[in-house]
Amino acid sequence: MNFTGSSKPLILIHKNMPLVEKREGLLNAMLTPQFYTLKKEELSVKYSYQAKKLAPSILESLLKEGVNYDYFVFKEEDSWVFVAYDPIGVSEFLSSKGIGPQQVSKLFFAQQVAEKFAEPVALDENEALVLVNGTAAVLPKVLLEDEVSFGSFDETFAPKAGVTFGAGTGSIIGRKESWVIGTILLLFALMFCVEGMRYNNVSAAMQDGVSELLKDYPSLQSQYTRDNIAQSYRKIDQEERQKREVLKALSGLMLPGVKIESLHMDSLSFGAEFLCPDENSITKVRSLALGRKYKVSRSGDTNLVKVEGAL
Repeated sequence: MNFTGSSKPLILIHKNMPLVEKREGLLNAMLTPQFYTLKKEELSVKYSYQAKKLAPSILESLLKEGVNYDYFVFKEEDSWVFVAYDPIGVSEFLSSKGIGPQQVSKLFFAQQVAEKFAEPVALDENEALVLVNGTAAVLPKVLLEDEVSFGSFDETFAPKAGVTFGAGTGSIIGRKESWVIGTILLLFALMFCVEGMRYNNVSAAMQDGVSELLKDYPSLQSQYTRDNIAQSYRKIDQEERQKREVLKALSGLMLPGVKIESLHMDSLSFGAEFLCPDENSITKVRSLALGRKYKVSRSGDTNLVKVEGAL
């Protein structure tokens, strides 16, 4: 078993697949050629990151206009294999089949293990995934030999490398979106660190003050009084925990293309404004926020979605 697949189930994604039974935990998904565009080129580049920079220009003539593609590159003998796929389209298809994009740990492509399809794998009653001249392809079963035997698809088909789903938002995101979300999460992390240092200093100062009080007023050493003091510390800790939970929840609304315009938070409530690229993303952000029992409003006909709630 390879390290990428680990113990996660692997599901083969094709156009006519049935609804997937609801399940808990993460899984891996492998796309058939119905979901990606592929081209092989012999290039004198050594590393995959160098080849990936060339992917848009190499695949440009094969792609549809107006679609924001992501790219995946891997080596196959003496050639580089360039793969383009539509992450938003894949995410929407997975959702339509009962698979939450946030459940998918790794996304693979059938071409990565094309040799395993030398024995065809049946997709449904009419189509099969087969190996044709070194390329994984979906063909009608009527084109295959009458006595062909079909193999089974399982976790052993998982290759070592794949596309990692980011942000923990349930969406497939591109590198640019990952950088944006990563920057926002870094700012959140810095906020946590600063707040943690402040809380530590406040706690130490309070502890020193309590020690002095205990010296001057021995009666404060009673169990009842100590419990009251501990309760005060506990309240501060609870407030900080609530803030961290809210920030974590808000980061889950950062879908592809969505940007956070403003954020404010005090001891009682919070408010954040998200700038969405289109109506589809507005609907998704609104649905996710309402699912967390937050108040959601929209500023007129703009793409700004305001999310508010209490701590």
